[in-house]
Amino acid sequence: MSKITILLADNSVDKLYHGLVIALGARALGWNVKFFVTSQAVVLFIKNRKGKGKLNLPFIARFFVRLQMKRFNIPDVDKLIEEALNQGVEFYVDEAGLRLVNAKNEDLLENVKLSGSISFLLEAKDSDVVVTL
Repeated sequence: MSKITILLADNSVDKLYHGLVIALGARALGWNVKFFVTSQAVVLFIKNRKGKGKLNLPFIARFFVRLQMKRFNIPDVDKLIEEALNQGVEFYVDEAGLRLVNAKNEDLLENVKLSGSISFLLEAKDSDVVVTL
């Protein structure tokens, strides 16, 4: 079975969205998917993160993108994370990143695990594809 490892280090919602689309596409192809989250991106995987992620666009562009997503019935990232978990994507949050944002293991979304840089490197070494966002 092919394997993809995704590394997200930016807390922008647009990068998270693209990573989730890649992860779900890989799962649809039957690939094993490991999704690592580090640095400021950790805030995207904690409970009650409302307003902690950013869409890297000017206000008018953000408004337009959200309107278009709603119009075309494109799910938001919370729904995509839930779908990815249900499809078997494995999410790992960097323990140092978690401390960086003053969060604890209990603050993580359900079924998201702690890891470190060594875990990421070992997974990346054995992957067919590595994507960094």
